[in-house]
Amino acid sequence: MSRYTRRTEEESENTHHWLLTYSDVVTLCLTFFVLLYSFSTLDAYKWKSLISSLRGALGVLDGGNIPLDDSVFGNANLVEEKEIVTQEENFKKYQEEMRKLQKIQQDLMNFISSHDLESRISTSIEERGLVIRFQDSVLFSKGSADLYPESRTILLGLAEILKEINSPIRIEGHTDDLPINTPRYPSNWELSTARAVNVLRYLIEQGISEKLLSAVGYGEFHPLVPNTDEENRSKNRRVDLVIIRESLLVNEPQ
Repeated sequence: MSRYTRRTEEESENTHHWLLTYSDVVTLCLTFFVLLYSFSTLDAYKWKSLISSLRGALGVLDGGNIPLDDSVFGNANLVEEKEIVTQEENFKKYQEEMRKLQKIQQDLMNFISSHDLESRISTSIEERGLVIRFQDSVLFSKGSADLYPESRTILLGLAEILKEINSPIRIEGHTDDLPINTPRYPSNWELSTARAVNVLRYLIEQGISEKLLSAVGYGEFHPLVPNTDEENRSKNRRVDLVIIRESLLVNEPQ
C-alpha cells in the first residue's frame, strides 16, 4: 500500500513538470514584448528600470553587473529634448511672424480702402509671406515700364508703411502672354524686369533700405489664370510686392 501511494505521488509530481517549462516560455515571451515596447518608446528611464527588474527577477548573469552606458541614453534624451524645444521655438517664431504680417496687412488695407483702390490693389498672406498685388494699370500704361505720376502718390503712401518694417521685400514683375518686340523691350522678360526695377528704385527714393529690396521679372511664365481672354490677361499683368517671412530666409555670411 505504501509503495503504491509513493509511486502515485512521484508520478503526479512528474506529470506537473511541464508547467515549469510552460511558465518559463510565457515569461520569456512577455519579457520579449516588453523589450520591444521599451525600444519603440526609447525611454531611457524605463529601459534602465526594466533591465534592473529582469536581472533581479530572472537571475540573469547572477553575481555580475550589466554595464549601462548613461551617456548613450542621456544623449538620446538630450537630442529628443532639443528637437522638442526647437519645434516649440519655431512655432512661436511662426506665430510672431503671422502677427506682424497681419498688422502690416491691416495698415495696408486701411490705406487702400481710403484711396478706393480695393479693386486694383489686393493683399494676401501666403506661405512665402505678405503679397501686395498691383494690377499693371495702377502703375503703368500698357507696354510701358514708366510709372504714372499718380502711381507715385500711391507708392509713396505704401512706402510710409513699408519702411517701418525690417523684413526683405521682393518686387516681382509679370506680363501676359502677348509678345512684345520694341527697341526698348525686345520681350516680356525685359518689360517685366524693367517694371520691377522701376518700382524698386522709387521705393529706395522714399527711404526704404536698399539691403531689404530685390527685383525680379518673370515675364509671362507665372500667370494667375490662363491667358484665354483680355479679362484674364489683365489679371496676369501685375506687379507683386512680397514681404518675405524671415524664417524662410537662408542665413548667409555677411
